[in-house]
Amino acid sequence: MPANFGDIAAFHHEEANRHYALAQAARDRGSLAEAEYQTGLAARWEEAAQEQKIGMRQQPTHPSAKQRPSSPPAMPIAIACLLAVVRGIKRIATAIRHPMVKRSAPFNTLSLR
Repeated sequence: MPANFGDIAAFHHEEANRHYALAQAARDRGSLAEAEYQTGLAARWEEAAQEQKIGMRQQPTHPSAKQRPSSPPAMPIAIACLLAVVRGIKRIATAIRHPMVKRSAPFNTLSLR
């Protein structure tokens, strides 16, 4: 995918035209379901191109120097990995414990004699 905004909009138009051509070919073959699918994809690509053009027309806002980012600081990768491992171990322990509890439950109504 291109890096320039204008090239991105052109790329979206090219993809839309390609899907319209695929839809026409499918219609010619008599495959109406595929033609409808390709037409839907083409419409999505056209919509993306329009959004890209609108985004290019809008003036960028200049954030003030005093503004702070709204998102909290990122968690270090080591802590995130450790938390993921702990959650995974807890899930495995829970998954193992449930079948064992069910198997070891006493049967009061049945006698082995």
